[in-house]
This record gives sequence, structure tokens and C-alpha cells, in this order.
Amino acid sequence: MTALINAIEYYIPENTVDCLELDKSKPEWHVRNSLPKTGVRFLHHADSDETTLQLAFTAAKKAIASLPESELPDTLIVCTQTPDNLLPHVSACLQHELGLPSSTKCFDLSLGCSGYCYGLSIAYGYLAANISKRVLFVTVDNYSKVIDPETNKAYLLFSDGACATILDKPEIAPFFQFGTDGSRNKSIICENTGISVMTGKDPDAPIANPNFIMDGYNVLQFTVKTIPPEMIKLTESAGITLDDIDLFVFHQASRKVLEEIGKKLSIPKDKLIIDLEETGNTTSSTIPIAMKRAEARGQLKRGDKIMLFGFGIGLSWSGAIIEY
Repeated sequence: MTALINAIEYYIPENTVDCLELDKSKPEWHVRNSLPKTGVRFLHHADSDETTLQLAFTAAKKAIASLPESELPDTLIVCTQTPDNLLPHVSACLQHELGLPSSTKCFDLSLGCSGYCYGLSIAYGYLAANISKRVLFVTVDNYSKVIDPETNKAYLLFSDGACATILDKPEIAPFFQFGTDGSRNKSIICENTGISVMTGKDPDAPIANPNFIMDGYNVLQFTVKTIPPEMIKLTESAGITLDDIDLFVFHQASRKVLEEIGKKLSIPKDKLIIDLEETGNTTSSTIPIAMKRAEARGQLKRGDKIMLFGFGIGLSWSGAIIEY
């Protein structure tokens, strides 16, 4: 049976930070007390000169390495909120680096933690409409470049990384669920980025560094209140119940968030993936990375009915029920 997700490959940088070691240099952060809530022990950071494009290329190259020319994707979608430049789009640069033909359809999505299922839905639309025969969907972010490691406790959550998913037209159609609460758009924001660094500013004033801000409490309250009902709506649209789902793979925001959602929906612990201790929160890549790792452990198997759900920046959410 042809499934929507054909293959997944990912890349996280070797440069690793042990959060427990930060207790020595940042005692005021109380890392040992917060670790059970974040669930993140090890962070992975790109080198100072390692670009978003390079992260994306490493993952994508692994995904297509074994494909003959006749089976290469004809569409390339990149989801990122940390592009190296406002323009050109990352996918155009990546198409060139991968050596894909000029006939390849390329575009970017500016989405964060909800980006994976948004990307799946767009890719599925292209495949279902026969616009595309195969899609390469790359999620990538380089957050270490915008989070101040000296003052920002969000540093304890986020890792850099990229994931590449090869998508084909499935025999069984997926179901999707989306939403946005833009009134909370400042709950996660990176100031002094885009053209805002120049708009209306004194031309002689120095350009401020990017400033990543996250209201963790507000995001947690939003997630716990808003997301579980949206997951129920998704099962209803698919004509099933939560009991029919074999595995739940949600955005790996933090252990606290995942446990709260699991309790709200009474999801059995053996069906809920919590896997961010070794990888950290890689934004739009957390879902596919968690899937790849679950499959390697034998927890995710072909033919499983799975629920994927992402939530975060925007604040926005997107979910999917697919046959793996």
C-alpha cells in the first residue's frame, strides 16, 4: 500500500550542550528543577557559520541519496522561520545545491511548530491534484542564532535541526485540522528581524540583534485549553475516536505540555510519544524526527493509524490523521 510518508531523514548538529552542566554557570536558572518540565537534557546547536541552508541540505541529501533520477521529487517545499535571507527563498537555493532539475516546483512556508502538518496538507493537495508526482518536504530552523544563551531561558528548550520527508500520493486519504489565534501573536515573537530592523528607524542608529521572546506560561495555557478539543474535532472529521489511533506523535514542545495533553485526552502512555530529552525542541521538525526515532525503536510500524499534531508560533495549530 502506498502511504503519504515514504521516508524520513533528519540531521541535528553534533555540537551538544548538556543542560545539567548549565547548573554550574547559570545557577539562577535552576536547571535541575526545570528539566522534568522541559524534558530536554541535551541541546544541539549549529556552528556559528553553519547556515539554515546547510542544515536543510544535509537532511535532504540523506533523503534522496538512494533514489534513482527517475524517482527524484518534482516538488520541493521548505518550512522555516529562520531563513538565511529574506530573499531568495530557501527552497530555490536548496534545489540548486541538491542538483534537482529546473522543472522542480519550489516554495517556502513561514511556519514554526505547526508547520509539519501544514506542509503535509499542501503536499497532499499537489499530489491529489496530480500537480506533483513526489514531494520533498524539508523542515528546518536555526534558533541558536536568535536566542541569547546568557539571558533567555528559552535556550533550555530549542535545538537546531532539519528533517526531510519524501511524500507520495497515498491510497488512503489523510484528514487534517487547522486553526489560528492571531490575537496571541506576541506570545512567541522574534523582534528586530525581517525589514522591521530598518522600517521607521533612524538610519544612523545601530541595528539591534534579534530578540527571541516567549511567554511560556501563556503558551502553555493556550495549548492545554485549545489543542485537546481540536484533536477531538480531527477524529470526528475522520469518523473515528481516539481509541482507534495506534500512536500519537505531537509537536515535542516540552514534557509538561505533552503530559498535560495526554491527561486531558486520557491517552495511554504507551501510545503517546515523548521524545525530546536527546534532541530538544526542533520546532517544525519535532514531529518527523520523533516518528523516525519511534520507527527505529519498533514503536511505529507501517500500517499504523497515527495522529500528528503541531502547535505554537502564531499562535497556530495543525493536525493530521494518516495511515503510516
